[in-house]
Amino acid sequence: MKGIQALNPSSGTFLREEDVLLLTRAYDSNTDDLKHEVPQIRRVLERLAKSDETVPTTLLKFVSFLESYNDVFFELFRLCKIAVVLSVSSASCDRTFFALRIIKNYLRSTMTEERLSNLSILSIESKRTKTLDLDEFVRRFAHQHGTLTVNSEYKC
Repeated sequence: MKGIQALNPSSGTFLREEDVLLLTRAYDSNTDDLKHEVPQIRRVLERLAKSDETVPTTLLKFVSFLESYNDVFFELFRLCKIAVVLSVSSASCDRTFFALRIIKNYLRSTMTEERLSNLSILSIESKRTKTLDLDEFVRRFAHQHGTLTVNSEYKC
């Protein structure tokens, strides 16, 4: 998280080299190039501020700003794009776990252990169950348990 925070212009650690290098190691970037790019982008941003032009204030605006210089600041631009996408990726994952927690809480109060176990097995063995003819499966089950005759039609 320190590495992502170091790429956010509104952060107090914006472009702190040691924090940016944490991301470099995590995403297999060229450390030498990045060590040259960070001081250069600082100078560009300082010149921008002195000339009263708009300086990027968010990570997304910083990425948009770097896009026109992506050949010069290749590694920094690449890491910024990764940082922008990471938050979306983790938010999607968080939403999934939140939905699962809601379902689990609801099901916990309405489902017995046996049913949960059976559903777990069906889920785990889903590759096998996709090849089953469900109509035939229901007919055999009904016949063995005496609920339907073999000739009766039952549609799933």
